[in-house]
Amino acid sequence: MILSLKLFSKRPATASIQPAAPAARKRALPVRRLLGAAVLAAWALAVHPAYAQDPSSSSDDNSVSAPDMFAPASADEKKDLPDVPLTSQIVFQVLAAEIALQRDQPAPAYQTYLALARDTHDPRMAQRAAEIALTAQSPSDALAAAQLWQQYAPSSERAAQLDASLLVLSGKPDDAAPLLARELAKVPADNRGTALLALQVLISRGPNRVGGLHVLQDLLKNDLDRPEAQLAIGRQQLVADDQPGARVSLEQALKLKPDYLPAALTLAQMGPQERNEGIASFEKYVQQNPKSHDARLALAQLYLASDRLDDAQKQFEIMRADNPKDLTPLMALGLIKVQQKKYDDAQKYLSQYAQLAEKTAGADAGQAYIYLAQLSLEQKNDAAASQWLDKIPRTSQQYMPAQITRAQLLTKQGKTDDARKLLAGLQTSDPHDQAVIVRTDAAILFDAKRYQEAEARLQQAAQAFPDDPDILYDYAMAAEKNGHYDLMETQLRQLIRAQPDNPQAYNALGYSLADRNQRLQEADKLIEKASALAPNDAFIMDSLGWVKYRMGETADATKLLRKAYTLQPNAEIGAHLGEVLWKTGEQEQARAAWRDARKLEPDNDTLVKTLKRLQVNDL
Repeated sequence: MILSLKLFSKRPATASIQPAAPAARKRALPVRRLLGAAVLAAWALAVHPAYAQDPSSSSDDNSVSAPDMFAPASADEKKDLPDVPLTSQIVFQVLAAEIALQRDQPAPAYQTYLALARDTHDPRMAQRAAEIALTAQSPSDALAAAQLWQQYAPSSERAAQLDASLLVLSGKPDDAAPLLARELAKVPADNRGTALLALQVLISRGPNRVGGLHVLQDLLKNDLDRPEAQLAIGRQQLVADDQPGARVSLEQALKLKPDYLPAALTLAQMGPQERNEGIASFEKYVQQNPKSHDARLALAQLYLASDRLDDAQKQFEIMRADNPKDLTPLMALGLIKVQQKKYDDAQKYLSQYAQLAEKTAGADAGQAYIYLAQLSLEQKNDAAASQWLDKIPRTSQQYMPAQITRAQLLTKQGKTDDARKLLAGLQTSDPHDQAVIVRTDAAILFDAKRYQEAEARLQQAAQAFPDDPDILYDYAMAAEKNGHYDLMETQLRQLIRAQPDNPQAYNALGYSLADRNQRLQEADKLIEKASALAPNDAFIMDSLGWVKYRMGETADATKLLRKAYTLQPNAEIGAHLGEVLWKTGEQEQARAAWRDARKLEPDNDTLVKTLKRLQVNDL
């Protein structure tokens, strides 16, 4: 089964809502799925950015930004400027280079400025060449210019920073080490911890990960009594695939600072044993410091990350009792109740949050109203959902997600054109929000069975947002729906290259092949890969059962499909389970599975087609 990608924004602090991906086997995900434990964990972490900050989270971003290229030169930099007269020839070359840039010809502009730098020894010319190369995404050319810039302006911190960054990105961390050490030495003591973590982020972006680790360990050898240094080394050890070393470093960070959440979280992400150790460290610290709000919040977040909702709830209830005016536990308790399917309790907590937020300076009740609207939709109360959304003003950070939800509500009511008109009227300069609007529009077209229009819309979006993984996925699913399988495969393989650990990309491609009974061995390998990445995902389990069935392994298929349906009762999984049972002679069990599936979603496309193909009319 193909699973739609995340419905929530990757920025949990604002709780933006993304549309369901227009999958060929699309289904509506209920609120209890939207507000799962992973979302709870992300939300709880986001309320304390100081704890949540994970500099290494962007380590797969290999871009380098120029350090404020057009900032006024410092006094030290001005001392490096040469005494060269501004001749008419220099003016002409500068003008020619800028005209070339206006004509979208960066190469001659870069060469002109680089030549001027060498002729005049003016660091500003090298600086401009570096900026052009960076804009053109050519790090090797930028490195050549940056090294000239630093050569001609040895006092420039900006030149040294850019030179070091580009050396790392080019796989030369040893060459960058002296520059990095010089810059690190300038950092004030009170900012040093943050600088150490930022240094690891930079080093992690380079292709020479092991060499980067050695450089980082050498640079931090005098800072090993700082928990940030141990965390930085541990993160780089993970990047370099040194799991045992990372564990030692992270444990040392927690010995130095038992309530250090980033270290505990990084340790927890390594596996169940490490997660339990991280939790144990915080439990001990909270016992010793029962009034520490931040430590208790961190412990609750770790419980949420481990899907220990009851334990997390206890911590939030203690926080609530300690400070009734604290918004954090109210929101967390509301979301936990949603996950536990106790919707009345959830509404009580979320309503209390909204009421308190309305009276609290700087607070935004919009997030609670979004969740309350979703609860109403889950309970099929469209009018109440609309009323909750009406409470969100334009000044709220949640105004855009509210309008997305309202468009989805209009779609549910069959008002496709009104929903699309609402989306078309939304104005935003945020590329992320623009992408969400496009995805929602495409999902609305899917709901209206206007598949060709949806694919065309996503084709435009893929051109506008070529690096957005959700749009790549949606575009692939739209192409599959229209029978454009080569295009679908191209998009999914592009997504796999960009995100080699994305289980849904492997699953989508493997399921499509299996469902069409093509290249089954390859389909099996793709879905097995997805299953290894997400072993408890019911929909991937369904795909795995389906491909085993196609390959004639009916016993394994039945076992997998039964387990998938137990984990996530779903009409499509039920349709697959029923077909396998039917083909193995268990016709009464098959009918029972189909009856259950029909109760869940009587119009499910897969279920309807399965019953028609097998000529089953006596359910």
